[in-house]
Amino acid sequence: MPVADPRPAPARAEGALPSPAHIDRRLAQMLAADSARTGAGKTARLMLMLTRSCELRCAYCFVALREDEYGTPHDDVRASGGVLPGEIPRGDLSVATARRAVDRLMTSARPQLGLQLFGGEPSRRWDTLVAAVDHAATHPDRAGRALEILLTTNGLGLDAARLAELRGLPIVVQLSLDGWGAANRFRRPHLVPDDEAARRWSTIAETLSASGHRWFLNVTVPPAAAPEVLARYHEARAMGVPALQLNYATGMRWSPDTFYAWLGGLAAVLRHDAADPGPMALYNWQNGADPAPLCGDTICDVDGTLLQVGAIFHEKRFPALRAAYHHGHLDGAEPFDTHRATLADLWARTRAALSTEDAEVFHQGMRLGAGQDLVARVVTAEVGRPPFRG
Repeated sequence: MPVADPRPAPARAEGALPSPAHIDRRLAQMLAADSARTGAGKTARLMLMLTRSCELRCAYCFVALREDEYGTPHDDVRASGGVLPGEIPRGDLSVATARRAVDRLMTSARPQLGLQLFGGEPSRRWDTLVAAVDHAATHPDRAGRALEILLTTNGLGLDAARLAELRGLPIVVQLSLDGWGAANRFRRPHLVPDDEAARRWSTIAETLSASGHRWFLNVTVPPAAAPEVLARYHEARAMGVPALQLNYATGMRWSPDTFYAWLGGLAAVLRHDAADPGPMALYNWQNGADPAPLCGDTICDVDGTLLQVGAIFHEKRFPALRAAYHHGHLDGAEPFDTHRATLADLWARTRAALSTEDAEVFHQGMRLGAGQDLVARVVTAEVGRPPFRG
């Protein structure tokens, strides 16, 4: 069992940074309570792995990306003997498999539904994306239930025409962009020419805002950039984005200094946002999120394999989690609600699958999630209530 970091929290006198012991207590509470989004009686959420192709190679991304079979839909029929739980499939999600995955989601008995389009870069398989979204929005078994479709994208494949094609559908665009200039270029190497990426990104905020779709900026901060949290917040405000979500990178080693630099930066962002609120909504005011790197969502891989999402998020860093987080295949007949594990069960599976050293890295990421939750709670109490915008 990984041990808690014994280092005292710097600047705890500020009233926002929790002690290691406080973080450990909060993490235990979060594990016992299960997922805030997908626990019992809550939203049924499914992510679709549309492709393993992407124009970027972000330093903090541990998805096994590849380009050699991009454009080749994975065969819907499983190979003789079935798919091995730890095997990483090749190719892209086919339209037929995407529709079957949506069919499985619709077997849920839950009152709310969520579909997330992921990759790789999902816009690189626009045909599958459009087919999945249309199938989900018009599915007869949806039965009037609330449905939110989240498109996680780097924005390089979006333009006004494509966004217009999705008009009228319940889509929220999650734009992944981690700042501007050299830092972004260093942490997100391009497979496309640098000037082409810069040109597309220079207008993406304006294009998204003009589309009429709800959208927000998703910024991931690795340990080396922990002191830059407040700068990322100010950049987002300067861009004129409608909403911002600041995240920390998982699967990476956070030292005590970077751990508390992230928490201190988040506290500074929240205080600034409360003192000088603008039109941009800050999603980090919301507490109670899953203690990443654990996550309650289920993902359908390109071959129809069903996994807890951490299996794909960390498949290069912690390859043993693909087998540990395996939840079956679309060929099965089980209803959707059986294809998930509680957060406590996931943590038990994680400890059993990983080495002691890797489990410690994973556990530190969970603790950072619990610390983030506590910071949001403390600053919220400090300022009365956070500004609501969005």
